[in-house]
Amino acid sequence: MAIPQDILDTLDVVQEKTFTGIKNQDYDMLENTFTEDCTFIPPGSIPLKGRAAVTLAAKGMNKMGVSEIKITKKEKAIPMGEYIFTTGESVMLDKDSKVLDEPYFAQIWRRDEDGVWRHLFEMLNSQIPPKPPSS
Repeated sequence: MAIPQDILDTLDVVQEKTFTGIKNQDYDMLENTFTEDCTFIPPGSIPLKGRAAVTLAAKGMNKMGVSEIKITKKEKAIPMGEYIFTTGESVMLDKDSKVLDEPYFAQIWRRDEDGVWRHLFEMLNSQIPPKPPSS
């Protein structure tokens, strides 16, 4: 079953608010794009639970130089009952638009009681290999 285009367009709008929140360090905007009971797994991290944890992760990414995140390729959008699963590729940029990472992403979206689609789950899988242990 295909996902209606108006719902896909809505997800794009919410995703853009997520990225705008990170870029402008507007953490209230960012938090409002995630469900209260969300799970977020940033690159190289353990799963983080809840909106406050998403904000802490975003602040950490901003401190590490991430100024902007963009989706570069949408791969799948799969309906799963009351949820939607999406995958694709993204890019993390610094303030000079230098590429810092190009993580793959997986997201599960849920429409909350207020009718707004939000991230229930998001994982960013880094393409930067871990550094080998020092000898």
